[in-house]
Parts: sequence; structure tokens; C-alpha cells
Amino acid sequence: MLTYLINVTGDMLAVSLVIGIIMAFIDTNCTDRAKVIYKLGIAAGFVSAGIRAYITNTRRLEGGWKVGAYGLGISLGLFVLSMAALCIFGYSLLKHKKGSKMASAGNYVIAVTAALLSGSYLYCELPNVFAYPFKFGTDGESILSTEFLFRLGGYLLGIAVCAAAFYSAYKLCMTAAEKGMKGLLTFAFPAAGLVLGVYLFAMLMLVLTPRKIVDSPELFSFAASSSNYAYLYTCAVFLILVVTAVIFWIKSFTVKEPYSNKAQHRKQRAVWRSGRRYSVLMAVCLVTGILCATWFVALNTVEIREAPVEDPVIIKDSAGHDSTLQVPIEIVQDGHLHRFGYKTPDGNLARFIVVLKQENTNNYGVGLDACEICGEAGYYENNNGQIVCKKCNVIMNRTTIGMKGGCNPIIIDYDIDESNITVPVEEMVKNGSRFKN
Repeated sequence: MLTYLINVTGDMLAVSLVIGIIMAFIDTNCTDRAKVIYKLGIAAGFVSAGIRAYITNTRRLEGGWKVGAYGLGISLGLFVLSMAALCIFGYSLLKHKKGSKMASAGNYVIAVTAALLSGSYLYCELPNVFAYPFKFGTDGESILSTEFLFRLGGYLLGIAVCAAAFYSAYKLCMTAAEKGMKGLLTFAFPAAGLVLGVYLFAMLMLVLTPRKIVDSPELFSFAASSSNYAYLYTCAVFLILVVTAVIFWIKSFTVKEPYSNKAQHRKQRAVWRSGRRYSVLMAVCLVTGILCATWFVALNTVEIREAPVEDPVIIKDSAGHDSTLQVPIEIVQDGHLHRFGYKTPDGNLARFIVVLKQENTNNYGVGLDACEICGEAGYYENNNGQIVCKKCNVIMNRTTIGMKGGCNPIIIDYDIDESNITVPVEEMVKNGSRFKN
């Protein structure tokens, strides 16, 4: 349960907050048609992320890393365009000079770029969230089993936390603007956008630097740190909202708004109270996010005893080049998980696993020590002899190892006879980019 709560909040919490702030900015400052354009961009982002998750988890996608790289690159480019549009058209837009060409252009340019930015951002960040349900039944359990229901419960709880974060961010910013504090929203929008831009750049470098497309150790270190401490970006967006909430709270107790009757006064106070409630809800989401990134991770951490990476027998062709990798059956017939590695010409240690599916048979599961969902995290064998994903803790159904889908190992070509399991070297070279140096 904790695994999916942690993973979903880690993937979606920052997205929810940023989208909430941007949507509040658009709804507060733009025309109705511009609002529709932005919401269509959000819908397109959800749909495209769902399609990407489905394709990734139901079939093998050659060069799949490029899909994410293109998405991140487009998002980063659109971020620059949207910030430029805000700087160029923002003043006229915020002053609501209706009828002027600058105001009209500002509405549409900001709405379109924000829609494209948010849509591509969702396309990059949400596929993992949509993919998690593919893992729920990977060990052959019934949908009514306790483990399955716990996983589903953690997943839905994570989505609920992120939905609450989006709602609180959106309503807090909207209420602040309604109460004459548009300056807070004007501050929150570009500040959250700046955090988003840095994060998108870091994630793009995390894709490009390991493959030497961008050869910079400094950028790789920055990208790796950003990935390992991604929750700090979420905290940065929360900090922006905390500043907004604190200023809102202070003003809610000190402002003296004119009113003509008691009913109008009650309505004014009700709006201030609602804003304070949204601030409290946001604080609850913040605490939950911090717990998911720290204490819950510690509670959910299990000791992993990795199988050592063994060297297969390398068979060369007539020209002296590495041709195939052989794993003697006698090594892997003990029923335990075995990992093997091959150093590709690019310097990557490409790993594959072999495990006996059923005792007293010649039925072996063979695949990469990586999956389409969790990447190169790989697998380990727990004390009960079950094969478990290191990242998401999902237990593999041994009978499905070697098949596509879910968190199963990525399939590779291999042959098996009475003495050896043989894997073509070209399979390791082709998949070497999945494994970092």
C-alpha cells in the first residue's frame, strides 16, 4: 500500500500543484474562450499520457526513451515560450484593456502556450501513474486478494492526495485574486513556472547525458541529484503556495472591507474563511507529501539482497567478434534468481536474468534485468523465493517472466537446449542504452 502511495504522490504531487496555479491564473485573467483552450490542453495531456502508458506496457517499444525525451524537450521549449509570452503580453492582459489588440493577443498566446506546456508536462509525468495498475496482478493474485486491494488502496489514496493538492492550490489562488490580491497570483504563476522549467531541464538531461547525446559530467550530476531529490521541487512549489497562504491569512484578519448590510458582510467573511480552509487543506497535503518522501519511504524500505552479476560464457564468431552469450544450465537449475552482465561497446553493463519457472522442468524465464515501467531498477529474490521489482516491490509471477506487459522483465531473444541458454550479443548491444554507465 505504501509503495503505491509513495510512487503516485512522488509522480503527481508537483504536477497537481503547478497545474492548479496555472489554471487559476488562466481562469482569473483570460477570456472564456482562452479558458476552454487551456482545459483542452489539459485533457489532451491526460489522453496522450494514457495512450503512452498503454503502448509502453502492452508491447515492446523500440527506442522508447526517445518518446520521453521528445516530450521533455517540447515541454521545456514551451515553458520558455510561455514565460516570454507572459513577459510580453502580461501587463496588458492583467490590466484588462479589453478591445485592444495587445490584450486579445495576450489572452490567446498565453492560453495556447500554457495549454501546450501543461499538456506536454502531463504527457511526460503521468504515464507511470497510469501504468501502475498494470502491476497489481502480476503475481497471479485475485482482484479480491488482500495484497491486490492494498495496492489499489494505496494507489487511490495517492491520487486523492494529489487531487486535494490541485484543488487547494487552485482555490487558494482564485480566492486570493477574488479578494483583490492578484499580485500573489502574479507572483505564484511565474515562480512555479520557474521551478517547473528547472525540473524539466534536469529530467531532459537525465535522458540525454547517459547516452552521451549531451556529454557533460556536470549536467549529469545535476540531473541525477534532481532525480534522487525530486521531492525538493515539490517542496519548492509548496513553499510558493505557503507564502501565498500566509499573506492571505494575515490579510483575512486585518482587512476592513466596506459592506452595505449584514448579509454582505457575512458573505465577505465566508469567502475569507473558505480561503483559510483551502490553506489548511494545502498544509495537510504538504505534510502528507513530506511523510511520503521521508518516513513512509523508511517504513517501506526492505533489505535487498541482490544476486551477484555473473559473467556468461562469451562465444566468438569466425571473425573474432563476440557473437553469443551462453549460460550453462547447471548454474541456473537451483531455482534461484541469477543475473548476468555483458559490457557493451558503449561501456554500459547490460544485465539479463535467468530463473527456473518450475522445478524439475527445463522451463526458464529469461529477460533483461529491467522493465518498461521502472527502468533499470531490476529485480531481487526475497526470503520466500519470490522475484520482486526493486523499485515498486511488486512480486513477479514466475510463469509470466519472458512475456510482455506490466512490470515483467523486458523480453529478449534466446535459445535453450539441454546444456545451455544462449543469448545473442546483439540483444545486449541493442538494449545497452537502458543501463547507465
